[in-house]
Amino acid sequence: MNRFLVLMATLAFSSAATAQSDDRLSAGDVVKDCDDCPELVVIPSGTFLMGTPISDREVDLVRGEGPQVKVTIDYMFAAGRFEVTHGQFEAFVEATGYVVKDECRVWNDDIGFNDDPTASWQDRRQPKRVKDEHPVGCVSWNDAKAYVGWLAEITGKRYRLLSEAEWEYAARAGTTTPRFWGSSSGQACAWANTFDLDGAEEYPFPWFPATCRDGYADLAPVGQFKPNAFGLYDMIGNVWEWTEDCWAATHVGRPRDGSAWKWDVGCDMHTTRGGGWLSAPERNRIAWPGRDPIEKHNTQFGFRVARDLGTGGEVGEGGSIRRMTLFTSDVELSKAFWSDAMGYRVSFEDEEFGGEETAGSLNLDEGNRAHFVMMTSAGGTGPMIGLLGSNGDEFAPIEREGAQRPRAGESLLVVKVADIFATFEKLEAMGVQIASQPSRLSGQMTSVVGYEGTVYTPDGTRINVQQVDSGG
Repeated sequence: MNRFLVLMATLAFSSAATAQSDDRLSAGDVVKDCDDCPELVVIPSGTFLMGTPISDREVDLVRGEGPQVKVTIDYMFAAGRFEVTHGQFEAFVEATGYVVKDECRVWNDDIGFNDDPTASWQDRRQPKRVKDEHPVGCVSWNDAKAYVGWLAEITGKRYRLLSEAEWEYAARAGTTTPRFWGSSSGQACAWANTFDLDGAEEYPFPWFPATCRDGYADLAPVGQFKPNAFGLYDMIGNVWEWTEDCWAATHVGRPRDGSAWKWDVGCDMHTTRGGGWLSAPERNRIAWPGRDPIEKHNTQFGFRVARDLGTGGEVGEGGSIRRMTLFTSDVELSKAFWSDAMGYRVSFEDEEFGGEETAGSLNLDEGNRAHFVMMTSAGGTGPMIGLLGSNGDEFAPIEREGAQRPRAGESLLVVKVADIFATFEKLEAMGVQIASQPSRLSGQMTSVVGYEGTVYTPDGTRINVQQVDSGG
């Protein structure tokens, strides 16, 4: 009866929700931009601590739950009231002809988890019969991006995925506990569809269930459990939710303004958040991040939408903000390289952006220090770069994979400068290694038109330097 009342209240609220001018919206308002659009809840601005304290017994530093960082989201934004449903995603597919690749990781009673080439978002095995009200599953990050792009096209609004910081802020809704209802996984069944005693009776997964019953052995329709304080449903459990961010294995160097953490060269692994109906209870926590390939299809992979409001800055995907981690034992040379030669403003000891990080959280030897540095271009646009350095011979050993790992000899970043020849004179005076002097590019073999040269940073990473009016 309680679930029926919740559903009826949801339907009544949905019918009352109407599109209105963004500048008239207040926190908590519900918005629906079109008949096929998901309902949105306006999320207030605010500040929170992202991640899990290193002292917490559940913290998973390998997955990147720490160290905690202070994030200020100084703008309102809208987040999906529910996870995107199967019916909503189906409307997108029917309207556009979009094709989701077959093959999805599902559970098979005989062989366990497997990538089944016959499974798809339309037949994902769990549940046996998918309803329109279920959250969509078996969709990749690329599929989610295609969907929000379609919403943006048909509404003229800036739909997107939530950044990881926005997701955690919205999920916490002012709380500081591991779950928005408290600390105990045993209390989950009033708030979330998680792997519990009902699920354990149906599926012999090799992990312990939450010690409660929610009435669902597997996937539940959206909105069947209590919302958090922001009015968002299913922020924990049901399906994992893709975010905009690349997975980073740490919060050191994370943007502190709510924007997504993206790599200049792209990334193969993006972050999922919120846990799922089949996940172990210790993973169904607000701060625990999944790390999954962008084309991965899993029966419990779905997403929730976000939308910018016309009441402030637009972030989320990061806009012109980019981020790169560089490793060096010569901090002063790095400062000179980026500030004096490249023309970046360097905020070296700015507590607002994290200041000095603890050597312990970076596994540095005793006596070494590490600094978190923010750098922005002189014109206020272009990359925002996190620089991590120590004052000894040890580099900060952050585990990264693939494109996320800076490697000497590879071009990972393009830097625009106002006067490329003056810049290279300064670089030569510093004694850094010049790979190629500035030369004229016609655009016939590359998209760049203008002057470009190549130089090695003090940590040995190769970057391309271009005249500010060059293309590319």
